[in-house]
Amino acid sequence: MSRWLWIGAGAVVAFGAGAALAAAAAGRRLPVEHVTEGGLDLAQPPGAVWEVLTDIDLYPAWRPGLSQVERLPAAGGRIRWREYDRHGHTTYEVVESEAPHRLVTGIADQDLPYGGTWTYTLTPAGQGCTLTVTERGEVYRPVYRAVSHYVLGEDSSVHRYLGALAHRLA
Repeated sequence: MSRWLWIGAGAVVAFGAGAALAAAAAGRRLPVEHVTEGGLDLAQPPGAVWEVLTDIDLYPAWRPGLSQVERLPAAGGRIRWREYDRHGHTTYEVVESEAPHRLVTGIADQDLPYGGTWTYTLTPAGQGCTLTVTERGEVYRPVYRAVSHYVLGEDSSVHRYLGALAHRLA
């Protein structure tokens, strides 16, 4: 009986190693950088949406999976904060801000296997506005790139964010 358990365990390990090698090979064929975009038509004017986008202290109240936000001292005049979720934490900063029409945030951690920026553009439309979010992401490790591209979808974080924001503003 224990012989069959060892054989089964070996098969599982071999399968897992093979899958990891295949994911790494697939990830090496993908570009490190990607750009994805999503948008929402909102009933609120740009100023009201801007208030929600820039109130980092309230992010955990409406962004699923985000457990805590910690404000950090500004660096180089840039507003900085750390977001905590079940995977750990990531430090962000405001790269550019033109209230209430354009906001660019970016990952400030240099030692992560990924990086990138998010550009939020608010365009007036009637009584409300249109929000466009453009993600310019970088995934440095090939296995992570393969998972991001083939399993999660490179646009998943933008669409998850937009869904949460739409719910918050409803």
